[in-house]
Amino acid sequence: MLQKLLLVMVCFPLFHFSQEKKDHKGDSEYDLKNYKSDRNDRCILEVNHTGWLNLPSGIKLSARSIGVNFSLLFDKPIGQSAFSFGYGIGLYSHNFHSNADFIYKTDSSTGKFTTVLQPFNRPFTLNRYAQKLIEIPLELRFRTKTDRQFKIHLGAKIGYMVHDFRSIRDNDGKVRLYNIKNIDRLRYGVHFRIGYEQICVTACYYFNEVFTNKGPNGIRMYSLGIAIIPY
Repeated sequence: MLQKLLLVMVCFPLFHFSQEKKDHKGDSEYDLKNYKSDRNDRCILEVNHTGWLNLPSGIKLSARSIGVNFSLLFDKPIGQSAFSFGYGIGLYSHNFHSNADFIYKTDSSTGKFTTVLQPFNRPFTLNRYAQKLIEIPLELRFRTKTDRQFKIHLGAKIGYMVHDFRSIRDNDGKVRLYNIKNIDRLRYGVHFRIGYEQICVTACYYFNEVFTNKGPNGIRMYSLGIAIIPY
């Protein structure tokens, strides 16, 4: 009786293992036919060089223009393909260091202020214009079907500026000015990432202009940098 009991105890795990193996045939992580993407790239931190294009003559961008973008996204795999769809919310800090002075002029016909950019006519050690935005990014993502993933993200974003200010430091001290006039609060553009595993190169370009029609024409925001994707 004891011998039969031992035989059953030995054979049962083997039988159970063989059944499990049969039921999961083809589900290996290296089986491309049955590949199903895991949810990835849900937390993204970007450190960027930020700037403005089409600046007026005499206005120079400083290399100190650094911005940060933090996004939390849902990742929805598209079937068993290498593609997925990402969407979520982001917080973006865009900084513009330059020699530009924001000058307000009164429109004689309407009595309203217009904004022009002119080079500073006095020495200064700090001249920064900063924007804080809330954004909604939408992305189409590609990740290779490999253990170590090469990835490409291409998408669009729309955002709203919730806060802006200028910081100026010169021989007279430091001053901070809020709610700069004639700034367009709406932002929309395209963004792109390409990289390997947790590190990507990233770029963003905004289609709409920084100022309304009561400010300088043609100025648009952009950023170039590095994205870190912990998970």
